[in-house]
Amino acid sequence: MSLRGGVYDHLKHARTRILKPGGLKRSGSSFTLNGRSFRIFSGALHYFRVHPEQWPDRLAKLRAAGLNCVETYVPWNLHEPRQGHYDFGDTQDSMSPFLNLPLFLEEARRQDLLVIVRPGPYICAEWDFGGLPSWLLRSPHLQVRTSHPAFLAAASRFLKETLCRIQDLTVSRKGPLIALQVENEYGAFGYGDLPRDSKYLDSIYEVMRSIIPEEEVMYFTSDSPSYTGDLGAIKGVLQTANTQTSVSEEFKELRQLQPNQPLVVMEFWSGWFDHWMEPHRNRWPEKEFSKALQEILMAGASFNFYMFCGGTNFGFLAGANVQKEWPFYAPDVTSYDYDCLLTENGDYTPKYMIAKQLISLHSSHMNLVTPDPPEQTPRIGYGDIVLNKILNLNELIGQLPHIKSPNVMAMEDLDINDGNGQSYGYTLYRTRINVPKEGATITIRGHVRDLALLLVDLKLVSTCIYEPRDLDCFGSWVKRNSTFELSSEYSGTHTLDILVENLGRVNYGKPHDFTVKKGLSEGPVLLGNEELQDWLIYPIEFKSEDVERLLGWRSYANEEIIGPALLQGELEILGEPQDTFLDACGWGKGAVFVNGFNLGRFWSAGPQRTLYVPGPLLKEGLNKVTVWSQYGGKGVVMSKTCHDLGPNNPSSVTPGSGGPLINICKTLQ
Repeated sequence: MSLRGGVYDHLKHARTRILKPGGLKRSGSSFTLNGRSFRIFSGALHYFRVHPEQWPDRLAKLRAAGLNCVETYVPWNLHEPRQGHYDFGDTQDSMSPFLNLPLFLEEARRQDLLVIVRPGPYICAEWDFGGLPSWLLRSPHLQVRTSHPAFLAAASRFLKETLCRIQDLTVSRKGPLIALQVENEYGAFGYGDLPRDSKYLDSIYEVMRSIIPEEEVMYFTSDSPSYTGDLGAIKGVLQTANTQTSVSEEFKELRQLQPNQPLVVMEFWSGWFDHWMEPHRNRWPEKEFSKALQEILMAGASFNFYMFCGGTNFGFLAGANVQKEWPFYAPDVTSYDYDCLLTENGDYTPKYMIAKQLISLHSSHMNLVTPDPPEQTPRIGYGDIVLNKILNLNELIGQLPHIKSPNVMAMEDLDINDGNGQSYGYTLYRTRINVPKEGATITIRGHVRDLALLLVDLKLVSTCIYEPRDLDCFGSWVKRNSTFELSSEYSGTHTLDILVENLGRVNYGKPHDFTVKKGLSEGPVLLGNEELQDWLIYPIEFKSEDVERLLGWRSYANEEIIGPALLQGELEILGEPQDTFLDACGWGKGAVFVNGFNLGRFWSAGPQRTLYVPGPLLKEGLNKVTVWSQYGGKGVVMSKTCHDLGPNNPSSVTPGSGGPLINICKTLQ
């Protein structure tokens, strides 16, 4: 950390930091920090998307770009996975080390950075359910993001729990925290459908101020005001803009809505995210990025790169979008690389160099010393990992608890996890069927949420989803009242399994998009015209501890496997482990676990083909690599030196359009 010209004393040539009470304040169209003129140059880095041992590296690279601040969301669903049970880095869950928010703020302080926190309770962030915990869906009448008493009470408890942990880390108390956001993009919630719930926004604001008073931090809201006006605004609270190319339009609207106030682009979208089955990864050309950044800087505005480093949607935590056109639902990929300033694994990009140069031209008045950029993070390819052990579906679920139910039900409604239901993963619905001699039709009423495989006596009989046209087959979210014909060869009594995958809850959109439950949540399953009953329901959550304690692994030769199975092999590492990338697409679709930790989904449908493995997840010696394969397949897992996120999009395709399959614009939904 710089002792001369650091963020905390950049306007005072002294060898000690001078932190006076006062914090970040508005002074006409400018900011002051502790009474001195200040401008926010920030970058988004989500602590829960980056391994905590890599926080120092990513934050040092952020500071070396000339930025003086880091911004982060707070995911409610990770911090309160069960109602009333909080995790801020102090549990045995595999994601717990990622959740020490106070430690992240302290590390930012060590790296000479200020901090902006956006605690929600809703965060969007292309994160499952926009960061809301799925146990909220168990209450049939609860209305999320409203002043509905049950939601407001739950959200208030979470905000109090979160803010109490960081209230001593404000700048006024010699910490790094300078600003807090109230809710997130609330103006776009129910855009055109619902009146503004001012009571909800005001209540959330009051709860936050009761813990951290506005004398110590600056409060703000963020929206795209050229579309939403002041629908997400709170009286007296600074409005900020989210945009990519429409900088001048957003600034014009902000000036009209709040004259003589500082201009801030709280989300300057430096790239865009990707969905499964898109034909390419989304890219935003460096030339357009540079032009938009220059426009912000020339206006004398403050900004926050969204993202600076995107990181990874580890596990099953990626969100999804909805759209009016086929296929109506678009789940996000595991990588949150975002085509931003640092890659998912922390490599510098051309946008980093562009930003560093432009920022240096507009920050000379701050007397801010910029440290040298750290070295690139090393990575290595460890070669092929042979999977020589196997558990079939029966051997897996035989080690899991199950629920008996007369009917199928949503995963969230299962009476597990101390009454909080199932949040993520897969749900297996099993019953016995008696098929007549002429065969019969299996019908799933309503929609599957989100993909289903049909098995008869453990034999996979339904179509695997490898490309967009397969989505019109049985078992896809696209189909309503999906049907499958069992031929006469299946006559007699059999075990019927329906394996349903939750591909991610919607993170952005209108109110009804947030209340969709997962699994077989919309209706019964029929054999002919008869409703099937007497189900055994197995929640396959793939929690780290569940994967680690599985027994009964059998030797497996490299023959082809058809249908769901778990496979395992070992990766031996000599010396200090380094970052690597795993390609498991030879297994079609599933998830990969390294030493029990869920890296996330893979899907040969693309565009993403490799999963990022942070070096700290590996250890010297033997490492267990476990692959959940839904469709079967054959081959090995390959450890590579380079990421493969899919082919680049044509320069004519703008972020958000997503090519011929996906047509989503976040700000217009």
